[in-house]
Amino acid sequence: MKLLSPLEVVQAAIRAWSKSKGKVSIEQIEGFVRQIAGWREFMRGVYWTHMPKYKTLNFFGAKRPLPHYFWDGDTKMSCVKHAVQQSLDDAYAHHIQRLMVTGNFSILCGIDPNEVDAWYLGIYADALDWVQLPNTRGMSQFADGGIVGTKPYTSSAAYINKMSNYCSGCFYNFKEKFGERGCPFNTLYWDFLIRNRKLLERNPRIGMGYRLLDKMKEGDVKKITVRAAEVLKGIEKL
Repeated sequence: MKLLSPLEVVQAAIRAWSKSKGKVSIEQIEGFVRQIAGWREFMRGVYWTHMPKYKTLNFFGAKRPLPHYFWDGDTKMSCVKHAVQQSLDDAYAHHIQRLMVTGNFSILCGIDPNEVDAWYLGIYADALDWVQLPNTRGMSQFADGGIVGTKPYTSSAAYINKMSNYCSGCFYNFKEKFGERGCPFNTLYWDFLIRNRKLLERNPRIGMGYRLLDKMKEGDVKKITVRAAEVLKGIEKL
């Protein structure tokens, strides 16, 4: 908002760290300063370098509309339900909730990045266009094809279970891919790799995913694509 200089913030934080006499760890101050002097300014640079074209980038050609539960939280997916409800109630969500829950779900489903951008910009109190757009369209949705990030931030349910307590008690089983109770994140993750192979298979940071995919039985790969199509067709009822 240009009310504070980044340098002013960094210097104040370092002074507070120095005066804390060890109460604030070097890891804490380093992480904070790195976000302000590093990532924040990187986002600002990307925005001013690549706009206005940046706002039109859609690397995967995603066109699906945002499901209704991004506005009412009415879904059986526990992680999405809680992340959305918290966002609606508090105009805030943790980085992992934004990137690996709502953002992850959106990119796996092929949600139109215009709709994802509009949601993040409208929901969060800290969302200004110059910082929200590179983080959402770039880092979260990889719609810029790699200007901001070196890989799409996608995962199956295993990562969500590791980073949260959402999977406990969820209608869906984070260990299963198929069936009514199989977690949508699992099938959608593998289907995302399958349908975007020509765009992503040469990316060294996600090579492991394709190596694992190539080891799957042909019948299992077919089951994934069939189940993913069912999930996406019934996306409003998840």
